[in-house]
Amino acid sequence: MHEKSIVLFNKAVASEMTAVHQYMYFHFHCEDQGYDLLASLFMRIAIEEMNHIEICAERILFLGGDVEMVASDEVQTINDVEQMLVFARKLEEDA
Repeated sequence: MHEKSIVLFNKAVASEMTAVHQYMYFHFHCEDQGYDLLASLFMRIAIEEMNHIEICAERILFLGGDVEMVASDEVQTINDVEQMLVFARKLEEDA
């Protein structure tokens, strides 16, 4: 009965998982390059994305489904800070 909703919520989880991984990747590289404030921002965004996963997971379980903890895409290996910001903006616009 709720299968379609569960599928849609799991797609959202997959998208959010990708975002968490991407933002943490950016966090690590910004910190390594000495961009501490930007690294901190990327970490906070990753934590926000984790909260989105939790909300979706709660809803999936409420509907009687199982949470599929699989990212929808691979992490993009971007090390240039300007390109990171451009990609991050695209991630948020596509969400």
